[in-house]
Amino acid sequence: MKKLLRLAVAALAALPLAACASESEGPVALTWWQGPNADTPTQAAVAACNREGKYTIKVETLPEGSDKQREQLVRRLSAKDRAVNLITLDVVWTAEFAEAGWILPLPESTTRTVSEGTLGGAMKSATWKGKVYAAPLLSGSQLLWYRKSRAQQAGIDPAKGELTWEQLLTAAGSLPDGERGVATPGNRYEGYTVFINALVASAGGQIVDPDGNPGLDTDAGRAAATVISSLASGPSALKGMSTLDEETMRAAFENGEASFMTNWGYVYAAAADRARKEPGFKKVFDDYGWARYPRVVQGSPSAPPLGGSNLAVGAGTPEDQRQSAFAALACLTSTQSQKTFMLQSGIPAARSSVYDDPEVRAKFPFADVMRDSIAEAAPRPMARKYNALSTAIQTAFHPPASVTAGTAAKANAAVSEAVKQ
Repeated sequence: MKKLLRLAVAALAALPLAACASESEGPVALTWWQGPNADTPTQAAVAACNREGKYTIKVETLPEGSDKQREQLVRRLSAKDRAVNLITLDVVWTAEFAEAGWILPLPESTTRTVSEGTLGGAMKSATWKGKVYAAPLLSGSQLLWYRKSRAQQAGIDPAKGELTWEQLLTAAGSLPDGERGVATPGNRYEGYTVFINALVASAGGQIVDPDGNPGLDTDAGRAAATVISSLASGPSALKGMSTLDEETMRAAFENGEASFMTNWGYVYAAAADRARKEPGFKKVFDDYGWARYPRVVQGSPSAPPLGGSNLAVGAGTPEDQRQSAFAALACLTSTQSQKTFMLQSGIPAARSSVYDDPEVRAKFPFADVMRDSIAEAAPRPMARKYNALSTAIQTAFHPPASVTAGTAAKANAAVSEAVKQ
């Protein structure tokens, strides 16, 4: 009996020591995997969150290019890598990663925190089958950029309200030769899928519905095809439309070959930087105007494209580290963090209140239009086999000059085959 008592006392005496030993282990070590861009705001966000003292965040840099980033993440997540704790995801990866069980659904408390004040389009991109699997970190939508003087010459004011594509192309076609171009994506790449999806959604349709059924052989699909055909074959067609991407569109707009362009918000910062370096370009920059993405159907608001990235927690994260990982995710996607990213990297925020900040409004005069566009943006299809689906769309609608109303049925069949693979 005395022996048992001594053992019990010894065990009780050891408890405080064990607790102290646990406390001495320090904050939970977490690793954040993200792309190579926005290094300065990333460091600022990590430093701010690490100051809480509950965890430490180490950044691992993924390679350049979305495909290579996805490849490395898939390899690590498939192997249940315990060191892949926080992950920056392209907005189109949510469905695939959630369906495969590579990322964890957010707890209700975290979901409430990250969704509060987050713009609707961005929040949709983080949700799969009714569950929130990620927190919007950065967002963005495309605007209609235009030369104000030329729009006036063409008899339109895009800032007054949403033009239809038909109205825009008619007005652009009235400009002098060499100035009437309308720059939109046309190359076979992801940006072309973004464009086609925005057209279909603006016409009231979906490339695929929530059950994975294709929806291109519809009035909406045919309306999208008609816009592409008009862009490629009408008087405002740009030479080489089949090779246009964001940067070649920007070049055509800056050099005056295009008077109108659909593109992301970064083009404003790029033009401002050029105007600072080249005094002769300042006149061009001062002529920049911006407006909501064009409508496909008169009387129906457009559904602008959605870009950006989300932050998720890897499913290989050990159980005893998950609470810390969710807390870090909430901190890194906070309003202050998103403001820092927007000011330092030029990438729009996903939270509405950031756009009311005086510093943000001074640097981004198009803040209100961008906020409204993100709120009402149409995410690309939430599909488990998104890469195959996107390739099928690009192939069916390329080159743009070959597109007719009948292309919608061809694309529908291609998408159906892709999602069944």
